[in-house]
Amino acid sequence: MKHIILYRCQQCGGRRKLFSENWVREFVLTCSGQLEPIHILRAFEDGEFGVCVVHCAPGECRTLAGARAAVRHTEYARQLLEEVKIHPARVKTISFRPDCDLHAELNSFAEQLKHLEGQAAGAIPAAPERKKA
Repeated sequence: MKHIILYRCQQCGGRRKLFSENWVREFVLTCSGQLEPIHILRAFEDGEFGVCVVHCAPGECRTLAGARAAVRHTEYARQLLEEVKIHPARVKTISFRPDCDLHAELNSFAEQLKHLEGQAAGAIPAAPERKKA
């Protein structure tokens, strides 16, 4: 079964997992800035449906640069996905605010992904074998 992978800063909703839906795999991070582009790419390599990264709102990050790093790393991962013909809209970032409804945001993202299905939606292709010299 394909999932939406949710990476979330613990400052955005607490340390406990918020989602019990079977189509969401949630990972709570100490800071969303810890998330590297490779984590996002691996999700698609494993055949997952999409990735959502929830980070602190601008000016609210306790580590000061974590939210900026999360956005920067996510944008870089989108560029890499586009190069391998995976639609970059399969990665979403959410800037968390106290009035943010994460369930509604994630449901909206799932609907968006359903419309993208079939449009460059394959897993990351295997690297070509190198010829021995």
